[in-house]
Amino acid sequence: MFYKSGITTEAHKSISSKMLMEAGIANPDKIPTIMRLFPDEAPLISILDIKGQKTNNLNYATNDSNYRTVGSNHIQYPVQLDKERMDSFKSGPDGKTFVCDAYPTTPGYQNTEIGFYADGNWAGFQEVVELPDNRSYLYILDDPEPVDESTFFYRSKIVGYQPGDYIDPVVFTEGQEFKAVYNLHEQDFSERSTEKYRFDGWNDAYLSLQRFSYSWSGTAKASTTMSGRWVEHNGKEAFFPYAHEEMMRRAAIYWNNQLVWGKSTVSTQDKSKVTLFNKLNREVLAGDGVMYANDGYIDMPLNGGWNTAFIDAFLMALDPYISADIDGTREVVLLMTSKAYFAFERFMGSIGKTNDNNIVGEGENKGINDTYKYYEFAGIRLVPKRWKSLDPHNRPGMLRKDGTKSNEWDVIAIPTGMVGNKNGIELVQLRPSSQGTVAGIDKGGNISNSVDGSSSHLLFQNGVISHKTTFLIHKI
Repeated sequence: MFYKSGITTEAHKSISSKMLMEAGIANPDKIPTIMRLFPDEAPLISILDIKGQKTNNLNYATNDSNYRTVGSNHIQYPVQLDKERMDSFKSGPDGKTFVCDAYPTTPGYQNTEIGFYADGNWAGFQEVVELPDNRSYLYILDDPEPVDESTFFYRSKIVGYQPGDYIDPVVFTEGQEFKAVYNLHEQDFSERSTEKYRFDGWNDAYLSLQRFSYSWSGTAKASTTMSGRWVEHNGKEAFFPYAHEEMMRRAAIYWNNQLVWGKSTVSTQDKSKVTLFNKLNREVLAGDGVMYANDGYIDMPLNGGWNTAFIDAFLMALDPYISADIDGTREVVLLMTSKAYFAFERFMGSIGKTNDNNIVGEGENKGINDTYKYYEFAGIRLVPKRWKSLDPHNRPGMLRKDGTKSNEWDVIAIPTGMVGNKNGIELVQLRPSSQGTVAGIDKGGNISNSVDGSSSHLLFQNGVISHKTTFLIHKI
């Protein structure tokens, strides 16, 4: 607890968490470290907590170069733009990505004009864009025309045109990227030039709220008291230690799931608009997990299984997205199903045998230890972690004809390094977690209601700030 300098007064208002944070009275970002007691069920929480990758002294009044607290459940954090920007082709109002009425199957033929739609307006007047085939270039004739908030229409012609030249229509497939690489202007009396500015931006992290509880009747309490299952701990009654542990375990599982798979319920067009409502028509706000933060994850099909060729391709795909931790290690955590984990360990062990054949101990106590904490290649450290919740028997999946599930080989790769002087991924909350008991008549004394039974509740806010691009390894 701390007090904000100066005098703050409030009148005609009930005490709320927002009021306390505005007044600087609450310092809520105390991540419940107890959740890391379940590393198999909640590995991401455990890893980030051990690494200390969580916010500190964050509250509603925070507004500095690292964070802007917009509301009691909304934080903005700075992101550095990539060195170069690329845009992508996008379908226009008619469902087509390009327009060339004269030659719809050979766009640009006979030096005709090509119109195309894109998701950005970075390229512009008299610039040349490189197309994804790396062989074709288009000259932008004029400023891109806005179609809607996220779609722009370009007019262009082929650069270096020779009779018979045209652009293969597959180049304009939606999602394919193009990039402005240089400009071309007339030799005499040119009037305009290329002008662009790049500024670091701010991303949004929205926080989710989760609740858990367990309850008991007065008779159940009496029964457990008689059987010795009702115990005292530090002067406080603890009903069914097993039930409390199960509540905490469930909370850890759900929190970890949200941190990985969570999807935001806030409109991307209007950040003040929540898109999910419960049956009482109340807003249900949630934030993105690491898999859907920023531009989402990258797919890496594993159809051939773990082998040298795939590991090489995976490391090369990872390399641009990895940065060093505070200790200089370029580390990637692999959250894996059991099947993927065992196959990965078996393959990696086969290519990393040592001269002593991994024998430990002496005499009758000898053993072969083929378990490794990490594998490091070309300066990239892979840290495999089993995640029970990812296993097919704990998670729905599409059944294949051979009886297996589509997600049996799933692996989530999460780089954990720094971005500048900040954590690349960190846990965040603006509201302190709380536990409490709703006491019924069975408790005696001061009670909350007349029901012959009571309940214990856990409530916590959670979110994650992620600057990182994640990968999903899976079999198609």
